[in-house]
Amino acid sequence: MNIGYLKKISQAAVLCWAVVGTVQAAELPAGTVISKANFDAVKDAQFEGKRVGDMIPERLEWMIKERGLTMKIRHSEKIDVDPKYIEATQQGKGKVKFDPATRQVSGWTSGMFFDPQDIDPNDPHAGDKLIWNLRSPTYGATMDLRDLSFVFIDGEDGVERIQRWWSRRYYMEGRLDGGPVQEGDGDIMQKTILVAQSPQDIKGLGTFSIRYNDPSAAKPDDTWAYLKSVRRARRLTGSAWMDPIGGTVQLYDDWDIWDAVPTKYQSTKLVDTRWVFAIAHSPELSVDKSKEGTNAEFPSVGLDEKPFYYPAKHIEWEPREVYVIEGTPPEGHPYSKKVVYMEKDWPRPYLGEAYDQNGKFWKFFIFQNRPEVADDGYKAVIPVIGHVIDYKANFSTTWSANMKSNPAGVKENNVSLKQLLKIAR
Repeated sequence: MNIGYLKKISQAAVLCWAVVGTVQAAELPAGTVISKANFDAVKDAQFEGKRVGDMIPERLEWMIKERGLTMKIRHSEKIDVDPKYIEATQQGKGKVKFDPATRQVSGWTSGMFFDPQDIDPNDPHAGDKLIWNLRSPTYGATMDLRDLSFVFIDGEDGVERIQRWWSRRYYMEGRLDGGPVQEGDGDIMQKTILVAQSPQDIKGLGTFSIRYNDPSAAKPDDTWAYLKSVRRARRLTGSAWMDPIGGTVQLYDDWDIWDAVPTKYQSTKLVDTRWVFAIAHSPELSVDKSKEGTNAEFPSVGLDEKPFYYPAKHIEWEPREVYVIEGTPPEGHPYSKKVVYMEKDWPRPYLGEAYDQNGKFWKFFIFQNRPEVADDGYKAVIPVIGHVIDYKANFSTTWSANMKSNPAGVKENNVSLKQLLKIAR
C-alpha cells in the first residue's frame, strides 16, 4: 500500500469535514488523530453521534491546542464488570443508609454503595454518594501493582530519573474473591504497602497505611514510614494522606485520582454528567521489563517526543459517559479544589484536575485503565498508568504498572507493618 497516497486521502478527508461541517456534521472515522493541526476542522464533526468538541473538556482542549497533546480515537466498547459486583450492588439496595448530617454510610457489605441509576442528580449529596462508590473496589479484593515505576519527566528535557517501587492494597471489606466478604471486626477499610526498590539511594523507603471505617478526626488513617537511617518505622501524622508520594508530584490523595473518602473533604458535589474521550482499553503490557533502561520499557507513554509525559500517540481514546464531581479539600491540603471525571455506570476515574490555593489550575491527571481478568477469574477494571502532570513546573511523575487483581495466595498478613519491615530491610 502506498503510504503517501493514504496520507493524501487522510488530508483530503479532514478538508472535506471542514467544508461540509457547515451543512451537515461529518462522522469522523475511528483512528483519526485529533491534534492542534486539525482541532478546529474536526471539533464540529460527529463521532458515535456526538459532537467531537463536546467530548473534550476545557483543560484537555487547552492541552491539545497549546501543549502538544494528541488523541487517537476509537469506538467505545462495552466493559463487563464482574456479575458478582453487580449482584452485590443490587442486594445492597435498601440496606445501605446515608446520613446527611455526618455524610457517612452504614449497612454496606460489597458491590457499589449506591446504584448510580438510583442517585438523583439534584440530590445535594449525590457527589458524596458517588465518591463513596469510588471506595467500593472495582479492582477486586486485592490490587497488586507489579513492576511499578515512577518516571520523573521534564516537559523540555524528557526523563530525569526512574524510581521502581512495589505496592499492594488489601481490602478488608467488599471482598468478592470467594472467601469472606469481610475480614476482621469491620473497623478497617483497607491496608496499603508502598516500598521503593531502586535506585539504591531510596531502596527500602516505604510506608504502610491503614484506613479505618471512621474517617473522622477522632480516627484518622494510621501511617508508618520506614526510615533507613535508623532502621525503624515511625508513625506519621494523620494528615499523611495528603502528602506527596516520595519525591513525586502525586499526593497519596491522588492514588486513584481521588483516593479519600468523601468525609475527608469539606464538601463534594456532582456538577455534570457528560461524555468525554478517555482511555478505557490501555494495552495489557504497561512495563516491558525486557527493555529496561530504554524508553521502550514504558510503551504506553510518549517518551520520545515533547512534552514526553502524555499517553503515547498509539494509545486510543474512546467516548465514555462520566460524572463530573468537584471536591473542596480540608484546610492544610495543597489543593483548593479537585475535579474527577468518573465512569457513569461504575466507579472508575479517567481524568482529573487540581487547583492551587489561589484557585489557579495546577495539575491534570490522565489515567489509563483497562479490563482485567484476575487469577481467580474475577472481572476487574483497573488503572495501569497514571499521568500526573504539574503544569506550573511543566513536569510530570508518570507511573506505570503491570497491575494484577486478586493475586493468588495473598493473605491479610502479607499487607502489614511487619511485611513492610521485612521488605524494606
